[in-house]
Amino acid sequence: MLFEGLDRIKRSAIMSTIILMIAGNILLMLPSDILPFFNEIMGFALLVTAVLSIFHYLASKKALIHYVYLTIGLLAGMLGLCLLIFEGLLTAILLWMVCIFPILSGLYGIYHALVFARRSGRRGWWILIVLSAALIVFGGFVFYNPWMDSTEGTMRIIGGTMMYTAIISGLRLVWLWPIKKKEGGQEA
Repeated sequence: MLFEGLDRIKRSAIMSTIILMIAGNILLMLPSDILPFFNEIMGFALLVTAVLSIFHYLASKKALIHYVYLTIGLLAGMLGLCLLIFEGLLTAILLWMVCIFPILSGLYGIYHALVFARRSGRRGWWILIVLSAALIVFGGFVFYNPWMDSTEGTMRIIGGTMMYTAIISGLRLVWLWPIKKKEGGQEA
């Protein structure tokens, strides 16, 4: 049971690293005039998600989890409708997420370093604290960024923050991965 939990944590850390890396690269490379197109695509996709969650609810046995899925689907539909109505809402949401997500990720990284990595007995666990503190500072810097006046600058800052968060998440795997033991019971 414990090893299944560790495998699940490793898989989620690897997937978050890959997704953040790809999203950061996309935002660094795309021109800024494509963002309104993404605004409409996201709005439409969230509306489709809402309709599908309603159909899934109608076909279900009405257990508590189905009510939760319906609520999440309806909230996604409301967000999708807002994205279709308000221009630039996706940019504002991304900006706030890019400010808040690195700070929360950095706080979790410090917690992870103090609770898990320090107890693992591996050398260099304190590097996670330094990297997580830098992530918090980087997330705080986004609030007071002088390049936020243009959409181009905003996209570059969002992409760079996602890339840095992905790198920190990938480095966190070094201390998360279990140490293989050699024959005789000593750690490698």
